[in-house]
Amino acid sequence: MHSPELARIYNPVLSPSVNGSSYSPEEIFQLYLRNFITVAIGAAGVFFFIRLLMAGLAYINAGGDKEAVQKATASLKNALIGILVVLSLFALTWVVETLFGISIFQMTLPSL
Repeated sequence: MHSPELARIYNPVLSPSVNGSSYSPEEIFQLYLRNFITVAIGAAGVFFFIRLLMAGLAYINAGGDKEAVQKATASLKNALIGILVVLSLFALTWVVETLFGISIFQMTLPSL
């Protein structure tokens, strides 16, 4: 026999305070949205960092081939631009939170 507590399914995406409590659907949607934004920005940063490493290796392995060096240089430039965009997004959210007191990661939606 299983006890009712053991049969409960918990969502690993939500914080432990949400699992098993009575939050409204709007609050749960806000938690999902905040988690999605955080994961998306982090994944973009990791993606562009890996692209930067791959472009650096392509540049090193290009040797004297002029076309390969140009391709690697373009890839390096694009990866650096991507990292700068992600970092500026973090900086922008910090500035908005500091100056205006608006938290993008903890937004409140009006109830329906």
